[in-house]
Amino acid sequence: MSDTSPRLGVGLRDAWLKSRRTESVGPSPREESRTVPPMLYLPVRETSEGGRIVEIRQTRDGRRALLAFTALDRLAVACGAQQAWALVATASLDAIQDEQPFDLVAFDPDIPSALVERGRLA
Repeated sequence: MSDTSPRLGVGLRDAWLKSRRTESVGPSPREESRTVPPMLYLPVRETSEGGRIVEIRQTRDGRRALLAFTALDRLAVACGAQQAWALVATASLDAIQDEQPFDLVAFDPDIPSALVERGRLA
């Protein structure tokens, strides 16, 4: 790993590297030079049991992408101002991977407006 990559477990390191190469989720070219911060804002959804799960979306090529934002204002612009979120340490993404498997991490992805309804992800 380079000095600019986050400190992640082996599975998440692979997902992070794949996310830097993918164009199917919508990351912009500026992502290539960005250092991943120690904390991330993850959009979450409430379950019928009253718990919360992170938003994982399928990419055009069939992979499962964890949506992650490096700033709260970026999450609100992409997902809507009413989107529920959780502030999570980057190092704890391995635990999320164990509970909700994903193939890559999509940092600050562009979300199509058709996927946002009533100020949150549909």
